[in-house]
Amino acid sequence: MQLAQEDRVTALSFRTDDVPMMATANSEGDVALWDLDNKRLMHVLQNAHDGVISSVDFMVGQPLLITSSADNSIKEWLFDGNDGIPRLLRSRTGHFAPPQMIRYHGDDGRHLLSAGRDQTLRFFSVFRDAQNTELSQGSLERESRVRHARMSALRFPAVTQFASNTAMSRDWDDVVSCHQGSRDAHSWSVERKSLGKYTLESSDSSIVRAVAISACGNFGFLGLASGVIEMANMQSGLSRRTFVGHTKAVTGVHTDACNLRVYSTSLDGTLRIWDFATGNQLHCINMPSTPSHLIVYRESSLLACACDDACIRVIDAESTRIVRTFSGHRNRITDLAFSNDGRWIVSSSLDCTIRTWDLPTGYMVDWFRVESVPVSVAFSPMGDFLATAHMDSVGIFLWANRTQFADITLRQINPHSDGSTDGSVAGAALVAMPTTAGLVDENEETVEDVEMDAVYMAPEQLTDNMVTLSSQPKSKWQTLMNLATIKKRNMPEKPAQVPELAPFFLPTTVSVEHQFDFGTSDAANIPTDPTSSKLISVSSESQLARILYNAHTTRVYAPVFEYLKTLNPSAIDVEIRSLPVDDQLKALKAFVCATTCQLKSKRDFELAQAYLHVFIAVFTDIIKANARELEPLLAELRNELKAQWDTVDNLIRYSACMIEFMRTK
Repeated sequence: MQLAQEDRVTALSFRTDDVPMMATANSEGDVALWDLDNKRLMHVLQNAHDGVISSVDFMVGQPLLITSSADNSIKEWLFDGNDGIPRLLRSRTGHFAPPQMIRYHGDDGRHLLSAGRDQTLRFFSVFRDAQNTELSQGSLERESRVRHARMSALRFPAVTQFASNTAMSRDWDDVVSCHQGSRDAHSWSVERKSLGKYTLESSDSSIVRAVAISACGNFGFLGLASGVIEMANMQSGLSRRTFVGHTKAVTGVHTDACNLRVYSTSLDGTLRIWDFATGNQLHCINMPSTPSHLIVYRESSLLACACDDACIRVIDAESTRIVRTFSGHRNRITDLAFSNDGRWIVSSSLDCTIRTWDLPTGYMVDWFRVESVPVSVAFSPMGDFLATAHMDSVGIFLWANRTQFADITLRQINPHSDGSTDGSVAGAALVAMPTTAGLVDENEETVEDVEMDAVYMAPEQLTDNMVTLSSQPKSKWQTLMNLATIKKRNMPEKPAQVPELAPFFLPTTVSVEHQFDFGTSDAANIPTDPTSSKLISVSSESQLARILYNAHTTRVYAPVFEYLKTLNPSAIDVEIRSLPVDDQLKALKAFVCATTCQLKSKRDFELAQAYLHVFIAVFTDIIKANARELEPLLAELRNELKAQWDTVDNLIRYSACMIEFMRTK
């Protein structure tokens, strides 16, 4: 018997549940079902897969057919009809071409959206593989059968950029995408896992290069190759406003958290800030190099641009100034991502490195090298995972954030520390890519050991101009300032009374009748030595007084606060109250000088305030009686205290004004 099928046959299998049937697969992704009794073709599953089918297998004794293909999918077909034609029961699919862009969808960090070169937009669950699916582009299978064309020819062009927002997911579409070489942008609904209602067309027929969705989820933005930015309503699909000013193609567009500003970058080398309501340009910042990527951290109005000179520049949208510049990548930067708290920026590059930059310090604090070039990165909104996509892999890789479950000391890393001049990055550790096989053996080393010159210790103060607080718990200085109230509250209403003690054996008198002797005990008749004393000799100087005397002599007052930090609130109160007031108030003068010196160092601000509060409360009368002698030291303390408190008060008032401004606007 000889049967023929179109194209090259790549796999075959026989049904084993007493039905004479054979299934064959070819290189075009079709599955043919043959009736062996009648030697004829029963049915052809056209475009069952989008690639070469590598395996077909009937389950033993069951009407189930399993097919797998090079399109990164496995499908299970069920024969439950009388006509012998199977239906798709379940499937597991993924990208069959490397993804180009990945982003977390939602604020819970449980879902990812991914756009690949296979012209698909897919939805992935971080925890449940059963939820992974492709966002439908319509009835492509039916159209492919009618038109006798492959489904890849009917799909949209590959997605080059997309944006999502879950604020209005239950009401209308929540994803917008632009496509390679396309003049249209498309809306999608993650709720329905399908293409949305509207196609957003560019007004001047130019290619859409960038997209964004506002924080409220009501508006979508299209950045065009002509330099124009268009705003459309996501509910109706109608155009609402245009932003005109760029002279070349737009590379990135974003909005702030309150729909007040629109940010955009362009190939004309500028970053522009627009008024959301009117479309007028507010600021234009000329970048040192052409920006290719733009991301925004809405909570702090910080913008990060990846430029063509392989540098990352961070711009403060309020002051419109470049506040940080990170350099170190040896090749073009492919993607950027803010951490969930806005403290880090994670960047990927064509030099195969993924680097972490610390915004407060301006240093690179972590980097590692991978074998495959990373093309996209996304930081989880919960801060637990970093997702990456790579140039020659169809998977999405998750990296655990070790600072979430271990004590990690971040140290400053020189991005040029390897000293190479040939463009290599030998200084970064080569890390093996995560796999689906589970966790690796703990005894196996997966990261190359990197020698460290010394253990990095975080500085107590970043700069000398900052007023910093201590690392002591807040309850410590709060308890110290309210110690008298706490003691009064905890004092019992009546003192505890000791019960009368009686001896176990009572003495008896020597007589015929049994009588107890209630006379004085022998212990009461023991003569006492008039020279002995029940008072315990104590030293007249406390430990704090000795440290103050030594500090007053050496003019080094740091040990005073170091000693007080080791004590509990009650011990601190006792030490301050025990300061001697003789010897020309030497101890009190030394304490005032120590507090002034601590304020000048701008460290432990709240502790200095608490200690000074207790000191003044205890020695108020003595300070008044010796005001003339203590006046120079107290005047210096008052001036320094006022200067430091003015700095802190201005920061508090500025923050309060910003919060009020954000709330009212």
